[in-house]
Order: sequence, then C-alpha cells, then structure tokens
Amino acid sequence: MTRWALVGHGYISAQFLGALAVVDGAEAVAVTGRDPGRAAAFAAEHGLAAASTVGELLSADVDAVYICSPHTAHLGPALECLAAGKPVLIEKPMTPTAADTSRLIAAARETGTFAMEAVWTRFLPIYDVVTQWIADGRIGDVQAISASFGFAATPDPAHRLFAPALAGGSILDIGIYPLTFAEMILGCGPDELRAVGHVGATGVDEHVVIAARYGETVAQMSSAIRANLDHMAVVHGSAGSIEVPWFWGASEATLVRGDERTTEHRPHDANGFEYEIRHLMDCVSSGKTESDVMSFDRSLQMARCCDDLRAQVGVRYPFERETA
Repeated sequence: MTRWALVGHGYISAQFLGALAVVDGAEAVAVTGRDPGRAAAFAAEHGLAAASTVGELLSADVDAVYICSPHTAHLGPALECLAAGKPVLIEKPMTPTAADTSRLIAAARETGTFAMEAVWTRFLPIYDVVTQWIADGRIGDVQAISASFGFAATPDPAHRLFAPALAGGSILDIGIYPLTFAEMILGCGPDELRAVGHVGATGVDEHVVIAARYGETVAQMSSAIRANLDHMAVVHGSAGSIEVPWFWGASEATLVRGDERTTEHRPHDANGFEYEIRHLMDCVSSGKTESDVMSFDRSLQMARCCDDLRAQVGVRYPFERETA
C-alpha cells in the first residue's frame, strides 16, 4: 500500500483524492497547507490527519507526497520531502522559474529520490490513439498545430491567478498545456518561440498568443485568464487532421480525412489524474528515480520556455532570481 500525503488543500487536492480512490494499492493519509484552519477542515472532510507543517507530515507513515499548493509554495516542501527520501509528485509548474526548477532537479538527483512534475495530460489514454494515428500516417506529414486554453476569471489582486507574488498569470497556470500538447505531438521543444500578450493591472499576463516553430512545423497557441477561448487543439497534416476537444484533460479525439470523421473515446477511470498517480507508483516500485514520460529535461525545458515567454510579454515576478 502506498500511503500518500498532500501539501495543499484546495480544489485540485480534492480532484487528486477523487482519482486516488480508483488506484489500487493507494490511500491518502494526511494533509498540510499554508492555512492550518483550511487544512484542518479539508482533513476532516476527507478523513485525513491534519499536520501543521511539512516536517510533521513527513514524520507520519508516508510513502509519497503530492504537492498542489500555489506555484510559489512548491519548491520548499519538495526540497523537504526529497531530503527525507520521500517521492514527490509536484503539480505543474514544477516551480515558477527555470532557476528553481534546476535547483529542485539537482536535489532529486543528489538524494536519489523520485520526483516528477504532475502534467497529467501526458498520461491520458486518448493520446495513445492520437500518436498512433500520426505514426500510421493517417494525416500525412504534420504541418501545423493549434491549441488554446482560456477562461474569463474575475479579476482579484489577492487571488493566486492575478498575484505576481504567487506567480500568477496565464502562462504558468494554463499556457503550459498548449506547449505540452505541441511537444507531445512533435517530440521536441521549439526552435523558435514568440509571444505577444496583455499584462493586466496587477502585473501578470492575462492573455498571451504564442507562435512557435518546431523544425518545419509551426504552432499557434494561446492562453488566457481574461477571455473564454475555444479549448480545442488541432493537429493539421498534409492528408487530414486530428481534433482534440478539451485537450488538456481529453477523453476523445476525432480523425478528419476529407468528409470522413472518426471519433475515438477513452473515458477516464475517475477524472484523469489517476494515470499520473499510477505512473509514479510504478516508477517507484521499479526503483526509478526519474520518469521516462515526464522527465527532468522536459520539466526544465518547459520552465525555460515559460521564462522566455514571460520576458517577451514583460512579466517578471518580484521573487525571481537569475534564470537558469
């Protein structure tokens, strides 16, 4: 039995518990967070023990830790877990900057303890179908990719989405998903990356449009916390296309060839988080210290892309150090 602890007590923590319920050999046992009162309430609601600190959490009988606090509260707890030899699943972004992501990766390697960024999209079963269609040449040569993810949040300077001190903005919160989609399809990072965007009154990026080149393939991507975008990703090929609605948590995809449309469904066992949980548990039981699906190199590449994009649109967080 893998006994999980949580650092974080918000909506995503509840989603994680919902997924954990369908994972054989796993259970949640404890939670801690920045707000002891909310952590205690969350613990009571879900039948967990409440810890006042990460150190107290780790003193319990815990086998793995899921960190799902605001972006700026990932590094410290992760370093504590790694120093204690506890495997960690760290909600994306791994940290807000490439410099701190490098530091976290170095700690994982130094301690020989498993760590992985929780980019759940990479583990969804529907992408086995999508990548197989491409490998089989069903859409010919991949020529272009488009992907957008955006919603209109109520502006609130105190909310993590709009607070520079909490690494707010659309790029780190949801822009990672279009970038991940392109990298999943093409198997590489971008050769060129350009961005324009709107920076709001609080100093975070509220809407960003990205143009990128991956070899001979181009991509158009966008993220927003001030506009409702279409939440669709499309792979455009020389002989057809693939449409993936709600691509970051997708359970279906459609192959389009002329007038012919073929849709495949891969429903989630719970809410989609279960696949990354199982992957971590499989890796740890096999003695691995790094995922071959969500590798350290991929996390660092994404962090550097996000640093670059934020610099292009003019966003710098008050806590930033020199970029790695």
